[in-house]
Amino acid sequence: MGSTETALSDHKQDVRIIPGLRSDAVATRARLVAAAERVFAERGIDAASLCEITRVAGQRNRSAAQYHFGDKAGLIHAILDKHTPAIERRRHAMLDEIEAAGEADLRSLAEALVVPVAEKLDDPDGGIAFLRLNTQLIGHPSFPLLALHAQRINRGADRLHRLSAAAAPHWPEALWVPRWLLLIGLLFHGLADYARLLDAPEAGLSVPSREIFVSNLVDSVVAVLEAPVSAATGRCLEAL
Repeated sequence: MGSTETALSDHKQDVRIIPGLRSDAVATRARLVAAAERVFAERGIDAASLCEITRVAGQRNRSAAQYHFGDKAGLIHAILDKHTPAIERRRHAMLDEIEAAGEADLRSLAEALVVPVAEKLDDPDGGIAFLRLNTQLIGHPSFPLLALHAQRINRGADRLHRLSAAAAPHWPEALWVPRWLLLIGLLFHGLADYARLLDAPEAGLSVPSREIFVSNLVDSVVAVLEAPVSAATGRCLEAL
């Protein structure tokens, strides 16, 4: 079985949990999700249309995407449902090891944030498209990233948040949301931009190895977690 067929087979397992779904509908949904990943990544959420996604998926019924997913939001949810479970399983496994060792240091927690997502760089079944989709969702007025991920019951991220709060230097409560927004942007934009450089290196720019890039990304996450509260920020907090 070729890589494309393997990817389609793996995705079928994800969508087969829908009650009453026939095997041909499972295959159609898988093709539409794969097409949506590609079109959203290449053209952007706003420029893409359901008709184009249906055409790229090779469906003769021009209403296939709308029939199966309703609208763009339905397709975005399906893409997140396809990729989030594997990220969550990997993150929980890493957090299990950290808690079993009794050493929840910031670097190991930062790795639990970064590594499961960075592994999407090696996922041939839409992994890089998933990263690019998330960069578009950050700050999007119609498809807010944090709300969409929350709807995926992102328990691994919640667990990571709690452990990081216990291990990080004390921050005023008002700083938690701003710093986590920075971390999410750093994570997805960093990985998506790195994937772009791997795909099309820029003249005169040395592209670091995967190991160096991911390790430095972890360092950067730790730096955000450990950043002291400046006097200027402290005065802003006092004015609240």
